[in-house]
Amino acid sequence: MEEEDFPTIITADTQREAYSYARSALYEKTQWNTAISIASLPIYYLEPNVRIYVYDKETGIDGEYVVNKITLPLAYNGTMSLTATKAAENVL
Repeated sequence: MEEEDFPTIITADTQREAYSYARSALYEKTQWNTAISIASLPIYYLEPNVRIYVYDKETGIDGEYVVNKITLPLAYNGTMSLTATKAAENVL
């Protein structure tokens, strides 16, 4: 296997270097001016920095978003609120 076979694989000498690359790639692939807020029943497996697909015909929202913030209720009948920003389209 040659490096051009996998253009998205990078090498890093240290953990800090790998973390810095991953962090900058996340910021490059996110559109910070497009954000949504969602209120729903709690979805406990969601975490920040996870890509989700959102489709809502009423509001015209359709696409992938990166979760920024999650607020979970302590009450048994509460609703979760979630904030996400639009993710850039993959070009691969």
